[in-house]
Amino acid sequence: MAGAVAGAACMMAKRNSFRSRADDGGIVAYRLSFFCRSGEERSDEALDRLLDHLLESGDGVWGEWSGPFEGSVASFRLGTCSSDSESPVADLLTLEVHVGVAEIAESVIAASPNDERGIWGCDLLATVTLSGDNPDWALVHRIWAAVVALWRAVPWDESSGFEIAAKGAARR
Repeated sequence: MAGAVAGAACMMAKRNSFRSRADDGGIVAYRLSFFCRSGEERSDEALDRLLDHLLESGDGVWGEWSGPFEGSVASFRLGTCSSDSESPVADLLTLEVHVGVAEIAESVIAASPNDERGIWGCDLLATVTLSGDNPDWALVHRIWAAVVALWRAVPWDESSGFEIAAKGAARR
């Protein structure tokens, strides 16, 4: 599974440019979503569980609590720590966790209007947002592996849809 995660993220890095097409050379964001069936009732508890899993599975993680925006959404800004300091090695990414079938229904229907992927009824949506010149792809790999291990996540992005997982597996 780790190979599929690594391959998909590397493929995303090559295909999804972070530079806007505008003449101003501005930075745009890339968002990767994971549809999950978790049984989690609170976003902060689900995010804590995910962060605990990340801390057990690799290099240190630098984090900045963005807080719960409401009862159903919690967020952290994260980055992989360097081995010789406590500062992040790449630009921070934002990890958000949304819980509740009703809270994420619009996202589920937009991603899969006919439920071809069986995601209707998902009760957790995890999103990773990357921006900047130096995205932390290593941490994206770890988050992807963690949400799959914890909640059998189904990945989706705006440019590839659900094929993001199939393309990543084919690149192994």
